[in-house]
Amino acid sequence: MRKLFYLFISGFLLLGLGANPNDSQLVHAVDTAKDKSKAISKDQEDEERINKFMREKLTSSQLVLEGLMVEDYALMQKGAEKMIKMSNATDWQVIEGPIFAQQSDEFRSAARQVIKFAKEKNLDGASLSYLHLTMTCISCHKKVNKVLISER
Repeated sequence: MRKLFYLFISGFLLLGLGANPNDSQLVHAVDTAKDKSKAISKDQEDEERINKFMREKLTSSQLVLEGLMVEDYALMQKGAEKMIKMSNATDWQVIEGPIFAQQSDEFRSAARQVIKFAKEKNLDGASLSYLHLTMTCISCHKKVNKVLISER
């Protein structure tokens, strides 16, 4: 968990993810060791799946950043569009609830702004929108971390 957390910090995405601690407590009375290893294995699979998903999101974000650096407006749009598509995926919903739904909406709105300004070839507008997009990521990841820590 800590390793994953530091991974996302370095990529400006501060998301430390783990599985629901209650999942590992669902152990069958007959063969507890076998079931515990299955629960741990499922937790690891979930963490790996989420890690892969977030890495793809980071790659999309890097496309936008690269586009900003070289003034490639098509690249900015491509990265932002991919992030919007990813934000609609079920893997995106690590924690459900109105706060996180609002965070996702704000993320998509910021990504749409990047696209809008890229289409207008407005580098300053796209840059500020990308900054806002990044801040929505960081804010959401901080909230997710707090929820996951408090659940444990």
